[in-house]
Amino acid sequence: MNICEIARKFNVSSVTVSNALNHRKGVAEKLAREIRSYAESAGYRPNYMARSLLSGRTGIVGICLCVPPSTPWYGELLCRLQLRLSEANLYAITMVLDPFRRDARERNESWALNFFNQIKAEAVLLGPCDQSRYGVVAKEYLATDKLVIFDSLEPLPCSHLMLDLSGGTEQAMQYLYDAGHRRIGYFGLNAFDRECSSPFTRFAAYRKFLETRNLIYNPATVIPAEDAVPTPETGMLLKKVLCGNNRPTALLCHNDNFATLALKVANELGFKVPKQLSVFGFDDQAGAWLTTPALTTVRFNLENYVNEITRMATAIVEKNTACKHSYCEKAELVIRDSVAKAEVPDSRSGSIPQPAPAGEKVEAAS
Repeated sequence: MNICEIARKFNVSSVTVSNALNHRKGVAEKLAREIRSYAESAGYRPNYMARSLLSGRTGIVGICLCVPPSTPWYGELLCRLQLRLSEANLYAITMVLDPFRRDARERNESWALNFFNQIKAEAVLLGPCDQSRYGVVAKEYLATDKLVIFDSLEPLPCSHLMLDLSGGTEQAMQYLYDAGHRRIGYFGLNAFDRECSSPFTRFAAYRKFLETRNLIYNPATVIPAEDAVPTPETGMLLKKVLCGNNRPTALLCHNDNFATLALKVANELGFKVPKQLSVFGFDDQAGAWLTTPALTTVRFNLENYVNEITRMATAIVEKNTACKHSYCEKAELVIRDSVAKAEVPDSRSGSIPQPAPAGEKVEAAS
């Protein structure tokens, strides 16, 4: 069913039907109601592409997600962002890229931005992004004028939003340090953070904290993760670390998913959390308080963050021009039950050693 068919049904012009459907003046109210009623019963739906050709506006906002949305943070962000854009009468089209897939060279940011240019997206949201990826993006000059980058690792020369990952990591590490922990493992190090040279990743901030506190970085207690979500293989790697000599007294986890796996592994090994092993999460995901014990973690206000992304996107659409803005969402600690004072029995005497004096160099895990 289209406007021309409805026009023939009522023996009127297509313009008359269009005016009636859009509640414009120039059509008798009785006829307009009859046209709208018939269109609804016949299943008429507006042709948005035809409208865009007439108006020169598409209302399309392209979303280029450069990581799999399998982690709760990105899944929730994507869901809320699409809802906010819909409430602003904009149409979100999402493309998901995985930079570590074999076809990443062909299906990269440049390829996605070219697609959004072809469908005449009025704004493009892309993230996460660092300086090296921005170098690829900047080549698509048609897109950079209408681009908003979210989850930027560092300040960029376009509209962008950042999460204070390094600040959140420092708060988490300081909390563990103040609790007497000097051997702090890092659980869930992904390929992006491992290969990224930016000083603003969680892992880079972790290593910086160790350095500034004069603690030794021990790569043996950095547990990598080849996938964005925990796997049984990742759990097995953690078991080996916890069963080894000089095990960490606390784990800083890449996100709450890995923290939940850490709780599971600790339970299987008979470790009491937090008395024998403290576990610190990240992101404050929906189920962080449902674990036993409930996770101490780092929170970002996702609602504020998504609202700010939407505000930047709608500003570009409404003004049809680039409006360079920057925004940083600060982190806050959420203190629950998975972290306690360090109490590690000495392997020779069974006694509980005291925390090392400030400034003394002792071994720590990364």
